[in-house]
Amino acid sequence: MTLIMSCLLMCAFSAPFIYHGFQNREKNNKLIAHLTELAQSKSANPKEIETWRYQYALGIDLYQNVLVYVRHGIDSFSSCLDLGDYGKVNLIKNFQNPTTTAQTQKLPEFVALELVPKVASKEVVLLEIYDAEHYSDLLGETVLAEKWFELIKNQLK
Repeated sequence: MTLIMSCLLMCAFSAPFIYHGFQNREKNNKLIAHLTELAQSKSANPKEIETWRYQYALGIDLYQNVLVYVRHGIDSFSSCLDLGDYGKVNLIKNFQNPTTTAQTQKLPEFVALELVPKVASKEVVLLEIYDAEHYSDLLGETVLAEKWFELIKNQLK
């Protein structure tokens, strides 16, 4: 009887975590599906794909020279960019001002990739990686931004 009761309680305790995990996996799959669908509109097939926070996705097709970006949420945004139209990529990191003298480490407030077009009449594209307005913690976004900065920079050469 005690064994049955403890199994039931353990199942009841773990059920919300398992359900939440399935929801997150479904969100991630939808995000990747949206990204690949967007890429296929330019006949691209991104081999390098990265998702984070179940709301952002970035993919690149090195052979077709196409970069795909998707952001879901309140201010959804998606873009499929031909990298041949861009001459330069910049890594933008805005940091918070330290509020106390004891705070020694600067925390990023905003991290993004900026794609500068070759033609001056075209608009600069800003791909948000992290915004402190939406999230209070970092989950490796600075490392992710640096990785993609190098990847895009090498592709633009």
